[in-house]
Amino acid sequence: MNNLEGCREMDFLCRHRATLDSVHNRWKWLGEAERWRDLAHREAASWFQRRAGPMPMGPNPHESDRGQSKLGGR
Repeated sequence: MNNLEGCREMDFLCRHRATLDSVHNRWKWLGEAERWRDLAHREAASWFQRRAGPMPMGPNPHESDRGQSKLGGR
């Protein structure tokens, strides 16, 4: 099981536990589930970044880069 699957499994287990537990502990388990969900999102983003590498940055001319000012009307 990889990290992403493990995080998702823990999210599921915490949410399931919240449905079974008393009202007093329910919020604790829902908070834990949110923490695991956040970790899963971070793990997925990290996985994609490792596979794709940094996004290439190319020229993206703007009006101000071409010497045209919207305020001055050159």
